[in-house]
Amino acid sequence: MGPEPRSFIAPVDPQDLKAETLDVLHGWWQSQLDDPVRLKRRGYQAYAVLTMCRMLYTLETGDVASKPAAARWARPRVAEPWRGLIDRALVWRDGDGVDDFTTTRDLIRWMLGTARGSPLPARPRP
Repeated sequence: MGPEPRSFIAPVDPQDLKAETLDVLHGWWQSQLDDPVRLKRRGYQAYAVLTMCRMLYTLETGDVASKPAAARWARPRVAEPWRGLIDRALVWRDGDGVDDFTTTRDLIRWMLGTARGSPLPARPRP
């Protein structure tokens, strides 16, 4: 409904998207490893996995995709155990009995390590 967003929102530069993604990855997600209380909840594990896919998509393409679309894009580009983890995150349901706590933390660590090799420095905070 309504006008096309492009008609009133200027495009965001891909380098800015990548820089912001790195800021969030190193800020918020590093803190989740330091205090993983949220990651112990199944729903948050799935959220974290799909968010890592979305961040990987943005860092690689300079664009934004939905979490499911980014997960489908990331799946063939990553090795196990990430593929199975992505599959489980895409279909998670409350009470599904799955616990991906350790593997989810490992994925976040992998993303942090991958992003450290990125040529884009995190944008300074104002």
